[in-house]
Amino acid sequence: MQAISLVEKGWAGARQLSIQLARRGVRVRHLVKGALSREVLEVLTPHEGMTIHGVPRRAYRPVAWLALQRGRWRGDLALVLVDNERAFQWVSRVVPSLGGRLVLIQEADDGSPRIAQAGAAVDPALMALDRAPS
Repeated sequence: MQAISLVEKGWAGARQLSIQLARRGVRVRHLVKGALSREVLEVLTPHEGMTIHGVPRRAYRPVAWLALQRGRWRGDLALVLVDNERAFQWVSRVVPSLGGRLVLIQEADDGSPRIAQAGAAVDPALMALDRAPS
């Protein structure tokens, strides 16, 4: 099972969520918009089951599209995590039949992930990650 995380704004919440997903056996592949320096990659040192790739801004959407298509073709794409409404709309338009769930996450003030919206039914275990106040 695989999740693809399309990170355009902040990576802290996406990274925390991916660590929790990796503990549940979900492989997470982050595509971060913009080149990442070696120092940043060292800070973001991936955990087992998690990879982080910096993608040049101009190539970001084509690379993201290819990653989504590859996951769809392989049949192991379970989740697509995006961190902003524009990316959520783009992914739902470009790849309407992903086979996985499309989830918009946002960072709470403390940097923790907060599920803001889901495009389809979301696994209750994933919903438990939402730390938004009631």
